[in-house]
Amino acid sequence: MLASPVPRTILYLSRPLADYELVFSPWVEAEAERHQSPGHVPVSVLRQRYDWRFAADPDEPAELEDTDAKDQPVLAAAVEAGAHYVVTANVTDFGEKDLARFAISAVHPGLFLKHHITAETYREVLEVVGASRGREPRDPLSIHEQEISVHLSALFEAHRDLFGPATPDTAHNPPAIEFRGSRCVRCHAVLDDGRASDVVACRSCAGVAR
Repeated sequence: MLASPVPRTILYLSRPLADYELVFSPWVEAEAERHQSPGHVPVSVLRQRYDWRFAADPDEPAELEDTDAKDQPVLAAAVEAGAHYVVTANVTDFGEKDLARFAISAVHPGLFLKHHITAETYREVLEVVGASRGREPRDPLSIHEQEISVHLSALFEAHRDLFGPATPDTAHNPPAIEFRGSRCVRCHAVLDDGRASDVVACRSCAGVAR
């Protein structure tokens, strides 16, 4: 799950302008709401408002081998829904064997968004975030520097100077592992099993920039 509200907000707001579909199961939605800060709109309300897909939890989840026990319901729901990705801040909690078996990738939200939203969408979303806030930071550059650089470092680097010269907040280190699995982070083609561990995109997508 995404403990910080920043990745969730960017994922939610980008959805209508992007090329991905959000899928929730009852268990995943309950966990997302449990991690929400007081005062935030519940995920269930947002799902209904924006008509996100709601997939049932599996009656008999597939047996999983090397995924962390607390995240097995997440992967089981993804398998049941036919999802290609689990977008998570905790990529290492999802086992390599389980992901390979079901041809799913676990992807950090910063890396996922880097490949699925354009610079124009990113700019528009940060403008909406800033305009709706009653606290600082409010302007897109400050949100970009102070929050996106911390929680979505790959997205920040992809659009580093979009709002002008940026000075990122250095209080947070980028995650060591942002991707694990069997699907190209961009087009969801199944990746070659013989690839290097740091290869996240298929050959067709590797040289394509957003």
